[in-house]
This record gives sequence, C-alpha cells and structure tokens, in this order.
Amino acid sequence: MKAILLLEVFALLLIIFPPSAQAQTDELRQATGLPLQIGAAAVYGQVTMKRLEKSETRPRAHVTLLEGGTQLERVQTNDEGFYYFRNFPRSTATLVFEVDNAEVGRLVINPGASRTIRQDITVDWQEIKKARASVVDLKRGVDAYPRDDAGRKVLSEAIRLGRDNQHGQAIKILTDVVTKDPKDYVVWTELGTLYFQAKSLDSAETAYVKAIELKKDYFPALLNLGKLYIYGKQFDNAILVLSNAAKSKQDSADAHHYLGEAYLNAKKGSLAVPALNEAIRLAPAEKAEIHLRLASLYDAAGMKAKASGEYKLFLEKRPDHPKREQLEKYIRDNPIK
Repeated sequence: MKAILLLEVFALLLIIFPPSAQAQTDELRQATGLPLQIGAAAVYGQVTMKRLEKSETRPRAHVTLLEGGTQLERVQTNDEGFYYFRNFPRSTATLVFEVDNAEVGRLVINPGASRTIRQDITVDWQEIKKARASVVDLKRGVDAYPRDDAGRKVLSEAIRLGRDNQHGQAIKILTDVVTKDPKDYVVWTELGTLYFQAKSLDSAETAYVKAIELKKDYFPALLNLGKLYIYGKQFDNAILVLSNAAKSKQDSADAHHYLGEAYLNAKKGSLAVPALNEAIRLAPAEKAEIHLRLASLYDAAGMKAKASGEYKLFLEKRPDHPKREQLEKYIRDNPIK
C-alpha cells in the first residue's frame, strides 16, 4: 500500500476568521477566476505549504466536501493553493484536506447565516515528509513480504512513480512483479492503491481482494478496500471489510473511524457511535473532530444534552476553534446533565 495513505494527521490547522463581504468576494474571485457577486454562496480557502523548499515540486492538494459522510465534490487547489465550492449544503458539512492523496485534516463547517465561508489550512510539509519516511521504514523496512535487494528497488521505484502521479508506469512495473510472483500480497495491495488513485475502481477492488485472499488479516489491504467501498457507496461491504480491519489491528483509530462512518451511511447509528468513540479513545487529539460528528448526530436526534457533552469535549481539545463562542452558547442553552 502506498505509504502516503497511511500517514497520521500531522497538519497544523490555521483557521482564518471571515473578512468583510467585499474582501471575501475579491478573494473568491482570486480563487475562482470568475466574476462573482458580493455575498455569493461559496465555501473557499487556501491551502498553504509551510516549509516547502524552493527546489521541491509543490505537492498536489485536494479538498473534498462531505455531507453526512457522502462526498458531494472533490477539487484540486489552483496554483496559488486556493480551492472553492460554489454550492454547499445548508446543514453541517465536512471539509477533508489531502496532500498527495493523504488526508492531513478535516474540519466541520456550519453555514449558519453566512453565505460565504472561508476556511484556510496550513500544512507543515516537512512533518508530512518525516511521517511518510517513518511509515516506509515501519511498513516496508521489516519486509512484510520477503524480497531481495533488486525487488526492493523495483518496489521503491514504483512507489516513487505513484507519488509523482505517474500511475500508469507504476502499475506496469508492479503488474510485472505479481506476474512473476502472484503470491506477493504487498504488491497486490500497492496495485490496488495505484488503481484507486487512478479512479480505476474495479481494478483496485480486484487487487485488494487478491491481497486479502493471500493474507486475510493484512491490515493495509483491508483498510483501503473498506475506504474503496465507502467511496463507491457500498456501505454493507465496507462494514464487513472494516470490521475485519479493526480486528486485525485493534489499536488503529482509522479502522474504527471509517467503520463508524460506514455504519452511519448504512443508517446503523447505534453501531456507529461505539466505533467512533473507540477511534477517539485510541487517538484523542487526532480524532477530535469526531466529537463534532457525534454532536451533530445527537442534536439531530433531539439529545441536546449529549450533544453539549461532545461539544465540551471537543473544545477541551480545540480551545482555539473559530466557532468556540457559538459552541459555548449551545452548551449554555443545553446544559449537560
């Protein structure tokens, strides 16, 4: 599996409070290059790469807009790092930020009375590179599947090509590897990830399934097949696979998090809540935004005191959140019992 998909959330979020309507519109025009009216409905912002060396190629950044766990739209930032969504739901939504196809953070947004919302993020590129290197050492340095030096070089080259978005070349190299050694479940997983990134979803599924057939508890293949099923809205399949991922690596916050999202999308909220809470328990800081997810669920169900409890826990971890006053008012209006 590509190391970048295993990264922990290392990004530092820098949220910018909304400027005036005129300033917002000017910035939005800069982001879109379109003649937009003052007060136009949009969510937009800028992804800034901190500590990116001048000699380094700027990594690709994407932002995804989710509503209730369902992807509404995914866009790549422009040359200046701006992204925008011209239409967004009136209810609570989530922005997911990715760098080189690795998630680095997510934020819940509440449109409220404002029709124009700015949400910026600053990413420490050197931290992401360090995390990527540590994952490579952990996952591949111990040789999850035995291979000689030549085989390691081939695999490393394919990973590099995939990281540079040269998916076709990387896929060809790894296809040659599994043709010679069809039992290499690590390479089958890598192939699945490359196909997934190239949006060849059927081929990605086939590769992940092959890896799991060869090693049924191989966590990277289980986790990413589960993500693939969520992406394809095959939520029952996602639940099955991610349940096995959580059993395979019980201390994985990501496995429990994605399992919870799969349950939610399958309308099985009573099963989603324990999975999401387990993700928080395993990674309380990194998964703090799940408190907002749970609060929204409780609020929609009329369980406002429980929603207040989740908001309180979230603010303890994110005291500088821009909507702190709004959340504190909710807590005051709906006392925790």
